[in-house]
Amino acid sequence: MRLLRVIARNASRYLFGSAVRNWLRNFGSTAPALGSMTLLLLLVALGGMAGLVARNAYTAEAKDASVLHIYLSDNATTDEVIALESRLRSQSDVRSVVYVSKEQALARAQHRPGLPDLANAAEENPFPASLDVQVASIDRVSAVDSTMRSQPGVDSSLPTSYDPGAYRRFQQVLFGAAVVGIAFLVLLTFIAVTVTANSIRAAVLARADEIGIMQLVGAPRWMVRGPFVIEGALTGVAAGFVAGVLAVVVSIVAIRAGATTFAQLAPGLTIQLALATALILVVVGPLLGSVSSLASLRRQMES
Repeated sequence: MRLLRVIARNASRYLFGSAVRNWLRNFGSTAPALGSMTLLLLLVALGGMAGLVARNAYTAEAKDASVLHIYLSDNATTDEVIALESRLRSQSDVRSVVYVSKEQALARAQHRPGLPDLANAAEENPFPASLDVQVASIDRVSAVDSTMRSQPGVDSSLPTSYDPGAYRRFQQVLFGAAVVGIAFLVLLTFIAVTVTANSIRAAVLARADEIGIMQLVGAPRWMVRGPFVIEGALTGVAAGFVAGVLAVVVSIVAIRAGATTFAQLAPGLTIQLALATALILVVVGPLLGSVSSLASLRRQMES
């Protein structure tokens, strides 16, 4: 048992101790790999947070777009309104129905840009009463609209808020933004991974003589590769820490700069999310560094 403990202590001392010393001594050759991994991890972090924000924004916008306003005629009777509500609630695509009076519609308009001037310019309340219908999904708004626009009590000149062209454009814009964002992130990730691998390969090449000597004296593979893998992990730890700090700083600056409006433009972006992302980077960094170092070392030893 004592012999095994001595062997294990010496092996760990060689692997970890020499790896730390070599990493500090050869920091100049490791710096490009550190910078590349930091860039990659930062891009992934910002891309992940942006994706979450985009998903929350899409959910909020889709929820707003799935609300159908059915405008009531000024001559609509109470029975007609009740019949409309009953017909709507009987449809499986309808989640809720809320009656909005003319007074409530006017009060809402006072808080929307451009509408207060219109309300003040008119002698009477220009906003009709309506039924606000929450549809199950944006794709089912058209079906609900087609069944309600010709019903008694509905305003014949402007029956609903449904605009087929606007709904199609809304979906196209969201889909296009998602495709462009994913493609851009994939491109940046590919570039950063390539640069990272090349930087680590350059660091391994700079120590080719050391590797050759260890192979000539019959050192086993784990002794040759182990320190380099640990050095790659150390580079990943440093890159993950730096990228995590930068991600937190960017998030704090963005949140404070937005104050009130940014919460609407980027729902879900919080300090807690930024800290969780930074923690993930610190965990992922060593994995990226060690795998990249092992792959580069394997190519070098085979060449």
